[in-house]
Amino acid sequence: MYNFRIFKITLRLALSAGIIFLLQSCGKDDQTDKSMTQIQQEEGIPIRISEIKLRPFVKYLSFYSNLTGIKEATRGAIVGGKIEKINYKVGDFIKEDQVVVQFPTDQPAVQYEQAKSAFENSEKTYERMKALLKAGETAQANFDAAETQYLVAKSNFQAAKDMIFIDAPFDGYLVDLKVNEGDNVKNDAHLFTMAQLFKMKAKVWITDKEISFIKKGMNAELTYNNKIYDGTVTDVSLGIDPMKQAFYAEIEFPNPKMELKNGTTVEPKILVYQNKNAVIIPRNLAQKDENGTFVFVELNGNAIKKYITNGMDSGIEYEVKNGLKEGDKLIIQGGTQLSDGAKVNVIQ
Repeated sequence: MYNFRIFKITLRLALSAGIIFLLQSCGKDDQTDKSMTQIQQEEGIPIRISEIKLRPFVKYLSFYSNLTGIKEATRGAIVGGKIEKINYKVGDFIKEDQVVVQFPTDQPAVQYEQAKSAFENSEKTYERMKALLKAGETAQANFDAAETQYLVAKSNFQAAKDMIFIDAPFDGYLVDLKVNEGDNVKNDAHLFTMAQLFKMKAKVWITDKEISFIKKGMNAELTYNNKIYDGTVTDVSLGIDPMKQAFYAEIEFPNPKMELKNGTTVEPKILVYQNKNAVIIPRNLAQKDENGTFVFVELNGNAIKKYITNGMDSGIEYEVKNGLKEGDKLIIQGGTQLSDGAKVNVIQ
């Protein structure tokens, strides 16, 4: 009996001690929570700041395009038939009027030999009549008739030559060759392409929202093989293309070392705006309420709400036109917890 009473007393004491411990623990948690709130009220909400400094702001519009030579032309077959000879290979530099692809001269459809013979005979007659006219031994009418016959024969022979001997339309490089010697081709078949590569051209397609930004003479650039090439907008369309439903602009890039390659897919960028002394903020710092766009700055230990007017944006940054100035201490961390006038604590 005595032992049982001692057991009951011991049990009661243990339960009381446990309850007291739990109550003390809860009291400590409440005190800790209260202390954290008091700390923020007394010392301020922790923030990080960045002092605003004026710096350059630029905006580019980017496009995809294929590079071509500044001047480019494709020559095709005028008549069908077998290719007899090819005088150059891709990459060769060719002077204007040099023959690149040659068809046989005995093609029945062309009658090259007949045209050549007619031209040579008419040329001899023309030269003879010119000499006789100068000597006063023939009438003007006879000379005029010989001259007319000569000019017609010359034109016919030139047309026959153009069908047989396909030449370079200008000084440039052979950038594409579609045929081989011995191939039989149809008329109008693509034979080869010539290009002048000392300057390259990129044609870009522009939406109706972007076209208002782009003007002739604007600077542009592209990166190729980790090197930046500067260019200039040389042409901007005035009307929309009905097939693509877009406007176009042409950009030229000097290529004196022939580093830019014909047909390469590139991403040219047009510089549409720049400000050498701009107030710039990260786009993610701008918040909005019913009164507009705002950020927080730190002033004398308090958070100050500043409404701003945005200018251009580059995707990740805003140019601020009004509301901020050089030297303002922009709050870059902790801003989502703030209200206007809240006490803040700048941490490093």
